[in-house]
Amino acid sequence: METLSTLLQQARSQGIVFIDPRIDYAFKLIFGTPGNEDLLLHLVQAILPDKGIVSVSLEPQEQIPLRPEARRSVVDVRCGTDDGSELIIEMQVRSQDDFTDRMVFYSSFPIINRLQRGDNTSYALTPLYIVGITDFIVPGVIGNDDMINHYTIRNVKDNGIEFTDSVHYITVELPKLNRSLTEVKDTPDWILYTIKNMGSMKEMPSEYRGSYLEKMFQLSNFASMDEMSQREYLARYMWEVDQRSQLRSAKNEGLAEGHAEGFVEGHAEGLHETARRMLAKGLDIGTISELTTLSQDVIRGLKEE
Repeated sequence: METLSTLLQQARSQGIVFIDPRIDYAFKLIFGTPGNEDLLLHLVQAILPDKGIVSVSLEPQEQIPLRPEARRSVVDVRCGTDDGSELIIEMQVRSQDDFTDRMVFYSSFPIINRLQRGDNTSYALTPLYIVGITDFIVPGVIGNDDMINHYTIRNVKDNGIEFTDSVHYITVELPKLNRSLTEVKDTPDWILYTIKNMGSMKEMPSEYRGSYLEKMFQLSNFASMDEMSQREYLARYMWEVDQRSQLRSAKNEGLAEGHAEGFVEGHAEGLHETARRMLAKGLDIGTISELTTLSQDVIRGLKEE
């Protein structure tokens, strides 16, 4: 098992000063940890500025299906708001052709779980917001220049007629945020700018001193994190690097982009090798299963090799 000093050397060789909030582990650490609800509130207010939300409360990240054998879902951040709404926020780095369908999949759990709570007097649903923050332009949707796009269920022929106000899908496409730090300072987009750029910063810019975002830099300082958090972040960081490397290799071999993405996701041996590296770093089987999508039985088999 590698020592903390070795891991720190690896991190420095990669230029890591602050953990990158675009990596889902870092995103959960910053916005999904009790005690950081103030940062989560600023993020929610930036995404839903017209809602007038003044408080949020964290809820369990794991969503349980009706049947025990059915697929479960672990989201990055799930919270309730003071007006009774529920938000699921997912951070996604690599493009997925079916990302919009994935957002719909996430919305099914809160709706189903409402039935599990035994309320059978009404079908009325509290407002549900599925938020996808992406480091790519969402494929399969007619594009525009807006960074934040808000979708509801409406009439196909007359978009002004809303079918229901219960389910909302929101995309936040970070590549569209091209303004400078000076331009976004003291605006709602400042926190989104920070999510996009903090991982490449070598020090906290002076513009952040005294602002609520100074806490985000403190939480994200790699050197001040405990050893387990460093290990888990590095494992996830290396996983993303490996996946991007395999994707580039697949494209260089002449595969179409869509097939290349499928090649990466389905490359079993690459997943096994990544899992072996995570085991060597001391990560537990449950965490490796979540990060690689391999079953715990498969990972146990790799451990016994």
